Amino acid sequence: MREIIYNKNKILLDEGLFFGRSVFETILWRDKPLFLDEHLTRLKNAMAEINLKPLEEQALREYLNKLSIKDKVLKITVTPLNLIITEREINYKQEDYNKGMALTISKVRRNSTSRLCYIKSTCYIENLIEKENAQKIGFDDVIFLNQKENITETSCANIFIVQNKEIFTPKLEDGLLGGVIRSEIMKNFKVNEKSITIKDLGNSEEVIITNSLMGAMSVRRIDYIEYNNEEFRKMFNAQINS
Repeated sequence: MREIIYNKNKILLDEGLFFGRSVFETILWRDKPLFLDEHLTRLKNAMAEINLKPLEEQALREYLNKLSIKDKVLKITVTPLNLIITEREINYKQEDYNKGMALTISKVRRNSTSRLCYIKSTCYIENLIEKENAQKIGFDDVIFLNQKENITETSCANIFIVQNKEIFTPKLEDGLLGGVIRSEIMKNFKVNEKSITIKDLGNSEEVIITNSLMGAMSVRRIDYIEYNNEEFRKMFNAQINS
């Protein structure tokens, strides 16, 4: 049985450290953890995908119920021998929503046949480096294409586009994580899943990125393409926060 580790500086060394056999979830905690059931379901599915023993879910839930947290980001990381809980401040501020995001297309291509595309593995270094390199040249994040030149996601968010008042999002099979907020939006709006190209981005009136911490965020620029519409972004956030 894994030990629950919270605000401690000692973990057991295992394949999670040496080989990246570990997965995680980041959860927005207001007065309580939002979409907790959905996050734990995705966590358990990811654990099964990389052959980790089942989650000690009851013990974890009981532990979380005892925490006194408000307006934080909670991260749960599971390795073969550890169940690690950490917390941090929420990075997104109101000025980020007012300004929107500037994205650039990464030269790194995602392999849609890799199981790592579909889970939140701690093998995350490529995402971090590509995002950092984008920030060095004045962008907030990158968009990854797959080996067929189709849009997948950013380093940390799913993507939606709006064309003629219709909502589209890349299909999972193109190599992306099925986000909790992505699923929530697809349950409450008519969303078409399809392979999306760079040309489709140029033909869109609005581009929105989503994850569990930011909710829905407008994209103002993708390389040379600019956008100035946030109608659907506001609708998405109204639903997420309802």
